[in-house]
Amino acid sequence: MKTLIFSDLHEPPVPVFAKIESVIESEAPDRVVFLGDYFDQFGDSPEDAARTARWLKKSLADPRRTHLIGNHDASYLWPNEVTFCPGFTWEKEKAIRRILGKNAANSFVFHMWVDEWLLTHAGLSAQWVPEGVGPIGKWLIDQDRAARDAFAAGRTHWYLAVGPKRGGDARAGGILWCDYRELQPIAGVRQIFGHTPDDSIRIIKGGPGVIAGRQHFQLCLDTNRGRGPQHFAVVEDGKVATRTLS
Repeated sequence: MKTLIFSDLHEPPVPVFAKIESVIESEAPDRVVFLGDYFDQFGDSPEDAARTARWLKKSLADPRRTHLIGNHDASYLWPNEVTFCPGFTWEKEKAIRRILGKNAANSFVFHMWVDEWLLTHAGLSAQWVPEGVGPIGKWLIDQDRAARDAFAAGRTHWYLAVGPKRGGDARAGGILWCDYRELQPIAGVRQIFGHTPDDSIRIIKGGPGVIAGRQHFQLCLDTNRGRGPQHFAVVEDGKVATRTLS
């Protein structure tokens, strides 16, 4: 299986959408994963949000594609005081809901696994994993369900916790808010995530539970500094490579 992974879009310029679609066509992957944060950008408008929503509606209809939820997306999928994120406006929410529908949250996921790599929007930090929890996969499925129920009811959940690097008081950010600088690797778990922008891709090498003979690191793919994503990742046969989006 060949998988392409794209990080934070944040309503990029129209040519960036064209680049992404061109890369998908030329790479001919078996599946494509988007790591969330499709919406909100400095100085954006409801028209910008609507343009992104139209692309997203078409992308969601492609069975090869999986779309993860970012912290900015949660604001529009479950608009309430618990999920509100910087950049949210009710004008944009109305434009997005008109295109995606009121049940759009059902089309998105919080996490997925690709060749034993855990993909989330912001990364899962070890501080949140209970000691002796058992299989991480099963535990995350339960947490996903609890987060959906909580957000729909306007209740908080640790997925939206904000850590010290983002001005919060949690021990680390949840999987929608974890800053790369505060993420602690989990024994035996390899991760790919976004959320923390920089000019280059960042890697936490090694970590607990290193397994000989295979890549073992945490990779932050977010290189969107206001011009759209500049890189993407390719996972094939369990190995990850990163490429420039050009």
